[in-house]
Amino acid sequence: HAALHVSGVAPPLGPERGGTRVAVLGAGFRDAYTLRCRFDNASSAVLARYVDASQLECVTPLHSLGAKLVLVSMNAQQYSGGGGGVRYTYQAAAAVSSVSPSVVAAEGGTPVTVRGSGFSAASEALGYLLCRIGGVVRRARWASPTALVCNTTRAAAGEASVGVSNNGREYTADGVAVRLVSVRVQDVQPWSGPQLGSTVVS
Repeated sequence: HAALHVSGVAPPLGPERGGTRVAVLGAGFRDAYTLRCRFDNASSAVLARYVDASQLECVTPLHSLGAKLVLVSMNAQQYSGGGGGVRYTYQAAAAVSSVSPSVVAAEGGTPVTVRGSGFSAASEALGYLLCRIGGVVRRARWASPTALVCNTTRAAAGEASVGVSNNGREYTADGVAVRLVSVRVQDVQPWSGPQLGSTVVS
């Protein structure tokens, strides 16, 4: 068969424990039960699922940290890839330990600092660093490997779990949550004051 060509992989990064479902993009792919993806060395070969002539789907295996060359094979013996060498980056798995503040307005718009470990600046640069609060996913702002900031959105009052993803696929599930409370102003006293301010209201 013609040489297989790998042009990209999405997402291009994931946790070292593996288990990330990735799309391998390229050309010359054909359906076969011997289709394989390999991440650097022979021990990391995994089954590939044929999608079409330009895409395969593979689940990443457990691997050491760092960028690994992505190769594919039609017969599980000879492997090939792109001329430039497409790489998939294994990162430390993210974990969430706390959020601050832990009580926020259900109306949304509150910046929440999420603390933990394994938060990736590279993921933010690629647009893959995400927060999930309840069922809502938002882009996260990286502060350090142990802290990031997410803005809450309008949601029903109650408890909402907080998860973080470095690749837009796997989210942390560490049991950390925020409590959403509905805030409603019923009255303001006094009801007016001078334009210069300094009026104490309650």
